Amino acid sequence: MNYLKGEWIPCAQRWAHCYTNRVFHIGNTSTNRVESAHSSLKKWLASSTHKIDTLFLRYHTSIEGKVTELRKDLEDSRLKVFKLADGPPYGHLNMEVSLWAIELLMKERAREIVQRCGCRLHETHGLPCKCKMDALSDAGMELHPHHLHRFWSSLVYESPPDGAKWEDHDATERGIFAAMVEDVYRQGPAAVRKASQLLLPHIRPQVAGLLEPRESEAPKGRPPKRSNTRDPSWFEHERTRTAKRSKTNENTRKTHKTTPAG
Repeated sequence: MNYLKGEWIPCAQRWAHCYTNRVFHIGNTSTNRVESAHSSLKKWLASSTHKIDTLFLRYHTSIEGKVTELRKDLEDSRLKVFKLADGPPYGHLNMEVSLWAIELLMKERAREIVQRCGCRLHETHGLPCKCKMDALSDAGMELHPHHLHRFWSSLVYESPPDGAKWEDHDATERGIFAAMVEDVYRQGPAAVRKASQLLLPHIRPQVAGLLEPRESEAPKGRPPKRSNTRDPSWFEHERTRTAKRSKTNENTRKTHKTTPAG
């Protein structure tokens, strides 16, 4: 009994982690979401005495609403640009996968490996772990959406494949770009000049004058008595112009008002 209390009981909290670290769960390690969905469904049903046809209709409507909400959240996340991940090695993931996936990758990449990686993030979330990202970096490759489980871009939940394919998609993109350059050369000097003007802001923003403005070292701050100062909107300009026009027409009618003959 003393051995059980001294050796096994202190490790009780680690048994679950020993199992969940080898299961593809995408962060779902508790029953909170299940209980929340169950509570939401009971509120949607609103009664426990429905007929079988009414019950299934309400049940399917609730599930469809949840799926639509999840897809909306994913699309909203993909429409946002993660400024901290705008460059390599996460540049190809921006606006392609969930922002949460990029945050997990950034935390994993900053992690220190003491003895071995463990590949926990790859097994539990379907994301490249520390050792896999280091291998890609050593090979001169960046992260692409195909390196991540498809759940992070499509919400399709399925077991990950046994082996991930670490293909050199950067080499493919370089080949496509080289072919486009050859096509531009064949079209003549005018096409080359136009393509150069289009690429210049992206390659050399400091030459094209597209750098961010320098931050003011001594900002004036909010005006003391005009805290809501701003430029008028279009409808405010239109409302002011209409009011002036109506007032002018009214004054004109008063000026040209005729008096009855006496």
